[in-house]
Amino acid sequence: MKRLPGGGFVLAASLTLCTTAASAAAADYAVLLTPARPGLPLAHPIAANDIPPPPLSLVADRPKDPAYVASLPGLPQGRTVVDDYGTKRPKFDGVFIRKSRVENGQVVIPPGGLAYLEDTWGGEVALKGEPMPVLGRMTTYVDYDMSIVVKENVEIPAGQSVAVGGQIYYYYATVGHEQTMNHALHVRTIAGTDWEWAFGNPVLSSTQPGWWGMRFAQLYNQGQAREVGPQKLVFDWLSGVRMDRLLVADERVFAGVARAGQEWQSGTRTIKLAAVDASEGTVKVQVLEGGEIKLERTLGPIRADRLLEDTEARKALVFEEGGVAGFLVPGKTTFRDGGAELKIYGKASSLRYGDTYAGDARFAVYPVGCPTGHNFGFLLVNREEIRIAPGASAQGPEGYFRIAVDRIEGGNVLAWHVEDKAGNRSANLGGPAVSNVDLVLGQGRVAGQALLTDVGRALNVRNYAALEQAQVGSSAANGPSTALLGGLAVLAVALAGVGYELGRRRGGAAAPAVPPAGLRPPSPVAAPARRERREPVEVA
Repeated sequence: MKRLPGGGFVLAASLTLCTTAASAAAADYAVLLTPARPGLPLAHPIAANDIPPPPLSLVADRPKDPAYVASLPGLPQGRTVVDDYGTKRPKFDGVFIRKSRVENGQVVIPPGGLAYLEDTWGGEVALKGEPMPVLGRMTTYVDYDMSIVVKENVEIPAGQSVAVGGQIYYYYATVGHEQTMNHALHVRTIAGTDWEWAFGNPVLSSTQPGWWGMRFAQLYNQGQAREVGPQKLVFDWLSGVRMDRLLVADERVFAGVARAGQEWQSGTRTIKLAAVDASEGTVKVQVLEGGEIKLERTLGPIRADRLLEDTEARKALVFEEGGVAGFLVPGKTTFRDGGAELKIYGKASSLRYGDTYAGDARFAVYPVGCPTGHNFGFLLVNREEIRIAPGASAQGPEGYFRIAVDRIEGGNVLAWHVEDKAGNRSANLGGPAVSNVDLVLGQGRVAGQALLTDVGRALNVRNYAALEQAQVGSSAANGPSTALLGGLAVLAVALAGVGYELGRRRGGAAAPAVPPAGLRPPSPVAAPARRERREPVEVA
């Protein structure tokens, strides 16, 4: 144990997960977990098995002293898409490198160390016809599978984190009041999306029962603690949602009101609306190939009180078979003009949690789920170690970007850069004190806000050092170099991202220069102070 200012301790012990999701499922958590309101079932099933998260998902694995690149022409930032109902949503490309190092004259990136993120500003919603960018091309997000993972006997030492499903629980602060105290968690996704902006953060206490309790619920991210203290939190159980699969489609076959007997073609498959029963609120759909019925399914009735996030109610409207998919469109006017409103798609495929990515077998794919039942993009991470010699480069998924190492001397990377598929490249991100190629690229909710609150200070120090290097050789008469100006622009974006997030979370006020009195952080690696109420402080 290590004593911290204020009397707390940090334990170096590893996280303890004593049982798997399979054993937790036997405890009937479908009854124990709290639904949205009494009488409703859980919107998602309890997971039958655990699936490991992507490597390097925990808070301790975040980039160390990373370089920051705001954007490149081939990695769009803030590209707006519009769904079938006119909802606009900005999309961002994010690229991250974590735990990289120099070894034997080469740059080494461990498995999971290189990550691409389709970073969406707001949650992506099924059955809305929302466009979703996949490495530069547009597909349509159709449907999803989500489950609730429950783990029992979970111990989280102060300053450490643990993965439950697709969520990361991080014990980051203890706040004392007289002889009482409370303990705060951060809840994030495997990609780093911070849920504090949406739900606040769970606070637990055994000594302040008038203010806090030993159980929390943030939709289907829930937990029951049995021991809380400045050294560790111990839970009887913790739950976290996991986005198991995204169903996407490259072809829009039909959208509108259809009548019984209508047919559509997608590849070798024929989709037929066999029957419409407006009185029952159902339709019958067939998928045929070579005259043979491959699928016959009745869709409906529509359960409007449980849509769109409830799995049972939503799946009652959806069909998929052999690369075609579609659904009965829920709404007050679904059945009209003697027909029913349908949407049908072709060239459909799935992005499954933990699977090898079909577009590039060097990478695994991980959809990023929100406890609301919405999707927050997907990760592609390298499955094997990457080694880059000076003068060589490593390709991102489908060659969408490249990490190029230009010069290594001793244990330092003097010159390296990132470039997009068209060859547009960043400034030199190396230098005499740069010992890795850790990177944050992008301006989305993760790269431009959540992650910057963790690593923004180190990132800015590194960028400023690079700016100082860029001045070497330039005279006052010539003014600042192009590299310097470009670096300043990057630094400004980084500072703006951090400042915006800190100010927003404090209701628009500037973050305090000195931590508020009474804060006792559990870890010296905690993030900078953000809110007077219970945010961590840096410990010297």
